[in-house]
Amino acid sequence: MEPDAMSVRLHLRRIRVIAVVVDLVEKLVVEVADTRRVVRCSWCGFKTTRIHDSRRLRVRDLAAHGRPTTLVWVRRRFSCGECSERSWEDHPEILVGRRTHVTRRLARQLVRDVNAMSIREVARRHDLPWHFIMALTRDWSDRVAEERRRRRCRVLLIDETSLRRGHRYVTVLINGDTGQTLGIVAHRNQAALSGFLLAQGHRWLRGVKVVVSDGSGSYRSAIAQHLGHATHVLDRFHVARWFAAGMIEVRRRIQRIAPQGSRPAFKPAIFRSRYLQLTRLDHLSDDRIEALGRVLADRPELEAAWRMLQHLYGIHLAEDSDEANQALGAFIDIWNDTPLVEFDRLVETLLEWGDEIFAFHDTDRITNGRIEGTNNRLGVLKRVAYGFLNVSNFAARALLLTPGMATSP
Repeated sequence: MEPDAMSVRLHLRRIRVIAVVVDLVEKLVVEVADTRRVVRCSWCGFKTTRIHDSRRLRVRDLAAHGRPTTLVWVRRRFSCGECSERSWEDHPEILVGRRTHVTRRLARQLVRDVNAMSIREVARRHDLPWHFIMALTRDWSDRVAEERRRRRCRVLLIDETSLRRGHRYVTVLINGDTGQTLGIVAHRNQAALSGFLLAQGHRWLRGVKVVVSDGSGSYRSAIAQHLGHATHVLDRFHVARWFAAGMIEVRRRIQRIAPQGSRPAFKPAIFRSRYLQLTRLDHLSDDRIEALGRVLADRPELEAAWRMLQHLYGIHLAEDSDEANQALGAFIDIWNDTPLVEFDRLVETLLEWGDEIFAFHDTDRITNGRIEGTNNRLGVLKRVAYGFLNVSNFAARALLLTPGMATSP
């Protein structure tokens, strides 16, 4: 095959084909060189054309028509006539590693493949070392994270997730305006979050106006220490879970009341309607409201719990803080008339986190919805990778999952 024809097929800038070494059905090997004849010395910056010596590097490229392709790059070492130093030439289309060398377009494809499959599968498909692909992913992830953190972040979302169910938790931080993951740090304590915030610098911290988190006391302490000027909002979905917990405990207590030795040992009607009891009234159809009414009719405590839950939901459904306070007042009135012990802890929580809960109405109703969606994608990533043991590897791949990856290496 003619070298000029092969240059057209390679589609690599500043590449000159010297010869086609191997042209078989199962593989293609092409010897190439840089088209430049004059380079600048990396030590003093002066131009030089003096070649001291050269060596051949095997560079992996994208497959050509399904055939694994390797470029044998004749890499030259130039000697500077000004400072007498020697330096190896670089090429904008070739990434030179310690042992493995690839073209940039193959590196871009590798990063794209990592988003869809495990590192082991990518390594098998491209016949490259696992550690090389993981190092490439980490390197690009670090560059993406650095670029994102340089930008202003007005709304910071904070949540936790686990590498494995119930084991090794990490803290996830997301820009609430863009939905981009800013970082994933090991552990879910005050030190983990404080370390991330300190690393961003005072200028970045001053730009944060709103912080949304769950009801973690550790996160709350770190936010108060480093982002005391920002408005701290308690995520409404976590708060709704607290609200529902009181209703669930009342239902469990009532459904278990039955004569000793009776079968079944619980009230089937109460158990079957457990999801209806937790649903907002405006989300129930007429027939479901009627079915729920039959369950609550002769059970005053369960009915009182359900009414309290609906008023608690009204805190976030309210248009403004005044309506939210009215909903809270309605809850307190029912609780005073029917003081269910299952709601005692919730009342204490409302007193402790009241400012953060009601800040929802002062910040344009911001929630952790974006970060919950990201956690779903992270769950898919963990299943694709068959779990993670290394937090750094998980963080590197997680940052490339979210929008704004820009261009690849």
